[in-house]
Amino acid sequence: MRVVALWLAVMLLLTGPVLAVAPVNEATIEAAQHYGRSKADVPLAVFLRPWTAYEEKAVRMDDAAERTCLYTPFLLLAADARDRTAAGETVTAADAGRVLTDYNGYVIFGVTLSGLRADFAGKVSASLRQGRKTLRPKIVNAPGAANETAWGYQAQVYFYFASRDVAPDRAARLTVSADDGLRRVFMIPLADYR
Repeated sequence: MRVVALWLAVMLLLTGPVLAVAPVNEATIEAAQHYGRSKADVPLAVFLRPWTAYEEKAVRMDDAAERTCLYTPFLLLAADARDRTAAGETVTAADAGRVLTDYNGYVIFGVTLSGLRADFAGKVSASLRQGRKTLRPKIVNAPGAANETAWGYQAQVYFYFASRDVAPDRAARLTVSADDGLRRVFMIPLADYR
């Protein structure tokens, strides 16, 4: 009975508004989990590269560059499978249902920012522009202080936009501002991501 209830819950999630960027179906779940399991041993930056966009003024595309990662349902499922595989755990369909439920209704951008002070990312703001439409994030998850690196400081900030407001077939311009007074701009071709 629990298996049937779980299957039904996953199916309801798959046909609901969780479709933030690309449709999620059983084949997508299997492909995402396979991708995650097969990439369990690669560095995280390499794993995330297909979903990464660099700041438009970035000179080099390396660890020091400011970048954003678009966390699509596919990537969320793949990342979960990667983490579980690396920890020696089994990946199941129930995991997919939990992951999709946790992030239901959001388009998520993880943004890596660089600065010269530990507190440069204390207050961050973002906007997502598609055509004439400008969106503000519903949730901002920012660290209190940035991590020190060889080239200054870096902070990882997550912006959650309501998926119902984002057109998945249109490019978007993500603009991020921080306490250092700088504006970072990322061009994201949403339709190109799975």
